[in-house]
Amino acid sequence: MRDFSTQREVFERLTVASAALEDPLTAYHEIDRVLQAVERYKRPGYLELPRDMVDVALPHRSRAPTPAELPDEAACAECLAEAVALLNASRQPVILAGVEVHRFGLQEALVELVQRTRIPVAATLLGKSVISEDHPLYLGVYEGAMGHAEVQQYVESADCVLMLGCFMTDINLGIYTANLEPSRTISATSERISIRRHLFENVPFPRFLEGLGAARLRRRSAPTIPPRVAPWGDRPPDSARMTVRALFRMLNEFLTEEMVVIADIGDSLFGAADLTIHRRTEFISPAYYTSMGFAVPASIGAQLANPALRPIVLVGDGAFQMTGLELSTTARLGLNPIVIVLNNHGYGTERQIGDGPFNDIRNWSFSKVTELLDAGWGFVVRTVADFHKALQASLANQDTFSIIEVDLDPRDTSPALERLGKRLSKRLQGKTDA
Repeated sequence: MRDFSTQREVFERLTVASAALEDPLTAYHEIDRVLQAVERYKRPGYLELPRDMVDVALPHRSRAPTPAELPDEAACAECLAEAVALLNASRQPVILAGVEVHRFGLQEALVELVQRTRIPVAATLLGKSVISEDHPLYLGVYEGAMGHAEVQQYVESADCVLMLGCFMTDINLGIYTANLEPSRTISATSERISIRRHLFENVPFPRFLEGLGAARLRRRSAPTIPPRVAPWGDRPPDSARMTVRALFRMLNEFLTEEMVVIADIGDSLFGAADLTIHRRTEFISPAYYTSMGFAVPASIGAQLANPALRPIVLVGDGAFQMTGLELSTTARLGLNPIVIVLNNHGYGTERQIGDGPFNDIRNWSFSKVTELLDAGWGFVVRTVADFHKALQASLANQDTFSIIEVDLDPRDTSPALERLGKRLSKRLQGKTDA
């Protein structure tokens, strides 16, 4: 479409670095530049190779990093000293951990920092499972007003918030309801370090976190952590119709350390925010862009990357209709995720914002995708007893994927989605009135 450069221009907006390898004299250095950026920021890069350049080969010397790409040693020392001074002067600090702790493999460094200082830690939605959620100093997921009030109150009342690898995005921090005062904030990402209103460039994120771990930070008395209360209520009787609350309550009991939860958008994500993840990096979601149809394809990558973890896939009926047939690839590769389809017969999140027939979609017999693919086990769930049996049968099925279709009332939602829907609906109505 349009011209030869269009595809590259599209990917420029989605990657940390990109290059079209059109000139053999600069191609090798461009490859080095893109790969160095990918390594530095732990984000995707894009290289475009024209057909007439495939067989071109020239002598190559590796590209050296430019001075702007190297750590600024003075800035590293200065920002670390300022961060340590602010943390040691604080009375009630808190750590807010984000997805870049996952990406850079710094989970152990985070745990050591928390245990050495006794500073409580919360996670963003995108960073959920950055630390074991059984840890005694773990507060929960911070989502602004979308999350639990006790977590919001603890984080926002802290006199110093140490944000590690957090992206300040709408969904990730509660649809503009996060209230984090810059004058009390230390924010460290792969792009820059900010301490209150001071900015430091060329300070690598891993270097900063490891520096905090080695710094003379004072150890505090054990803080009082507000108890985490599951929002789902008591388990209903076996004969009761399945609800979103019952689904997540039972799933929370079902999860083990050998499982990774992969949540698509909507109630699959917002309901799953309250699940207890027992180890680290066992929860994956598209909480940055909320890209619909993420979960089923993501389960392929997750299980191939770590075959020791069995994916538990949470996906809505609308999202499954977009990419669910990637289960064909799942079957071809011999993978065995347990796919739970929350079938509320339409776009549940949009119903909360503005209802209408445009939110209704054609119903599929999701459990019968096994007949189409000639692989997998399928279940239809309408009651609590049905769901329990389907979970146990799927757990026993080690050879192929299982798909559990949970029939839900179109109006049934999690408490988190209700809060989100009301807030978005008010914003939308305000714009309409204006």
